Amino acid sequence: MATATAGVRSRTSGIRAGRLKYRVELERPALEVLHNGEPIVEAWETVDVVWAAIEPMTGREWLASQEWRPQVTTRITIRWRDDITSVNRVVHRGVVYNIEAVLPNLVGNRPDLMLMCNSGVITEGGQP
Repeated sequence: MATATAGVRSRTSGIRAGRLKYRVELERPALEVLHNGEPIVEAWETVDVVWAAIEPMTGREWLASQEWRPQVTTRITIRWRDDITSVNRVVHRGVVYNIEAVLPNLVGNRPDLMLMCNSGVITEGGQP
């Protein structure tokens, strides 16, 4: 006899642990302030390594500086954290995902974070 809770989503968490199957690095910029007061990204430091769900959403190619550049928009879901903002980035298997928005997923007792990211766009140097 099957139980009444078979196949029912857990009410204690917004995401099933099985979906969080990729190990990703969360990174933050190490800033250097120039003599004129402008901050630039000198390097990236690893904040933590966490489990995540990675879902590509859209992709496109566009012409910039006489080169075709790809861009992929990806949703990365992780467990709730208070220290992640759009200044951070995510790295998975050598692919850098720049965080465009941090959206709380308020399902269940323990909310998760949806990180709306893009990859394939060169954003090195300049301000974070």
